[in-house]
Amino acid sequence: MKYFFYLIILLSACQNKSADVKDTILSYEPMRYTKMFGIAHFSDYSRLFFVKDGDTTWSISSKETDTSNAKMVVLSSVFAACLEIINEQDKIIGIDKITYYNDSLLLKAFSKGFITEIGEEGQLKMEKLLQLKPDFLFASSHTSSDVATVKRLESVGTRIIPCDNFLEQDPLARAEWMKLFGFICGKLPLANLKFNQIDSNYQVLKSQVSSTSKRPLIMTDAMYMSVWNVPGAESYTAKLIQDAGGLYVFSNKKDRFSFPLSFETVYTAAANADVWIHVNQYKTISELLSAEPRYQLFNPVAKQQVYNYNKKENVTGGNDFWETGVVRPDLVLKDLIQIFSMDKNNQTDLYFYNRLD
Repeated sequence: MKYFFYLIILLSACQNKSADVKDTILSYEPMRYTKMFGIAHFSDYSRLFFVKDGDTTWSISSKETDTSNAKMVVLSSVFAACLEIINEQDKIIGIDKITYYNDSLLLKAFSKGFITEIGEEGQLKMEKLLQLKPDFLFASSHTSSDVATVKRLESVGTRIIPCDNFLEQDPLARAEWMKLFGFICGKLPLANLKFNQIDSNYQVLKSQVSSTSKRPLIMTDAMYMSVWNVPGAESYTAKLIQDAGGLYVFSNKKDRFSFPLSFETVYTAAANADVWIHVNQYKTISELLSAEPRYQLFNPVAKQQVYNYNKKENVTGGNDFWETGVVRPDLVLKDLIQIFSMDKNNQTDLYFYNRLD
């Protein structure tokens, strides 16, 4: 309720931005984890509000989101996943790069020419994008804050929907962004139904290991060039490790994002780790050791407890961990709980992960 009171203040502060905001608010859509957007219901419409730095920065009314025949462009496989889970991926006519995507229906549509690559953020093929004339472009605030880009797209009837769910460090908060896509597509009830089930699954799994007295020590990632980037203790990855019953080797590094370390620093902290996950692009122990022979000094290599999230990676490199995995953190958590049990007989049905042989 604290957030809803906060949203009331924001709504009253933004009355000059939209006449609709002055209407009487009948109810709020429950947001359990995210504080980056909210949805208010009025008598004959609803409105979605984006929240940043303690203020409502942007909003859109359900009167502006008739998507029965809408055309959409997404600049992230995560956004595609949010549409996939509410059965709206057939609205996608443009993407950044096909190599980032894993969904079979999307790949089939691309192969038939129904979906066009329009480039990554900061490098958009603007002429192609303007020719597509999508109704909605789902992008980060980097694109939505580019005044020139916004004006050009508005000239062909395209509305940019800013999506910064990568800033969310709680796995369930990231997944909750499916409600934003549900709102835009007129499928908020379905998005709520899907999210509620995912949340319930996640909480049941989390409770199974919450009282675990002995937690395995978990290390992550691998070196790129001469730098070992590791996630902070308040990051998305660290939260998953904690909820899965693991103890993160850098739990003392109170940071939300990744930070660079030397091999020696990581070795000092993680040499005796029990499990190693998220080892960049590597698929076998031999590949790992070929890249850096000193990896053999780490306990998980000797104990064959090294895992990567590439089980559902297609031939072009599209990894479903960064697509479906973001909207299904319950499946990711289930995998990690099995991995952290360190019982190889309990790891036969991993969904996203492979053990490196």
